[in-house]
Amino acid sequence: MRRASVVGVLALVVGVWGCGTDVTEETGPAGAVEETGIALSVDVQGGTDVVAVEFEVRECWGPKLLGDVRELEDMVLPGMIADFEEEPFDPASKHLFADFFALVEPGCYDVYVQPLRKGGEPSKDCAKQQATELTVVEGITTEVVLVANCKAKPVAGLDVVAALNHPPVIEHIEYGPSKFAYECEMAQICVTAYDPNSDPMEFTVTQVDGPKLWEGPGIVSVEQNGPRATACMLAVPVYPGTYQFRLDVFDLGWVDGKLTRFEEIGAGPSRSTLTVPLHTNWDIEQHCYDPEEDLYYPFKGVRTIDRLPGCVPIWPPQFFCSDFYWPHTETSCPDGEFAPETVYPSCEGFPVEEPVEAPWL
Repeated sequence: MRRASVVGVLALVVGVWGCGTDVTEETGPAGAVEETGIALSVDVQGGTDVVAVEFEVRECWGPKLLGDVRELEDMVLPGMIADFEEEPFDPASKHLFADFFALVEPGCYDVYVQPLRKGGEPSKDCAKQQATELTVVEGITTEVVLVANCKAKPVAGLDVVAALNHPPVIEHIEYGPSKFAYECEMAQICVTAYDPNSDPMEFTVTQVDGPKLWEGPGIVSVEQNGPRATACMLAVPVYPGTYQFRLDVFDLGWVDGKLTRFEEIGAGPSRSTLTVPLHTNWDIEQHCYDPEEDLYYPFKGVRTIDRLPGCVPIWPPQFFCSDFYWPHTETSCPDGEFAPETVYPSCEGFPVEEPVEAPWL
């Protein structure tokens, strides 16, 4: 006998490469593969759909001469058969196979093998194989080993990195110029936060209580240096009362090239929150009135009010001459004329600055 060249008798062995399946029932092409109960009659090694192999022999460049469908053998190659070791199988390997033996006349032949799945259809997992222009000579069995390669089981890598993240911590609040502001005054609240991971931080401010503002609240500046950042918000109150603002500080990471809050990445809440007040009054308490000079004097040491241009507070004449604001207009606004001496303290005995012209005059 010789292998890989043919003579007188042609024997074909096809090996199916694979490993592992739980298929226990096999049905080959009609009339060809029956249920045998032999475990290796299906590809238990590779988990493929192969249950049998179809063999076909043709004269070189000619029509089909003969063929058959054979189920897988109940052993593996090379096993203990030395002739198959290193020709082509490694001695330690295990390959399922099917075998076809036929008597032919000496000549030139093409052979084809097609792995089959249940129902006799071509396998979707293992490829067709062929050997062409084989010379078969008289008196010798030529054995050809064809290997039908099968698809590899898909594989992918999954690498999971667990990183710890800490939310920011609000460390300091600073008011400018004061927690007590005047109408239309540009009041600032600056918050300083620390992030243990030195993440970038995002600051937001929301009014949660109090009268309507003339402008704001809004973040007007953010400065970050390493793990600390300071953001300042601006609020311009226009009515006396108490305003409440919620300050939120979020730490940020990168997603698709954009800074994104960690809590939106799926890491859970990661923020620091604090609600702070801003009390607002009007500025009548800043001045005294000299009726003899008809002048208003600011008390010594009072701050200059930095009002937002365009924001107009309620002036004393409007307040004290309106029944809507003040129920005693007959005293503060007799005959419809504002009487400041009835509501402003006298300047006598008080340290005062230079007189100012009342803005409502």
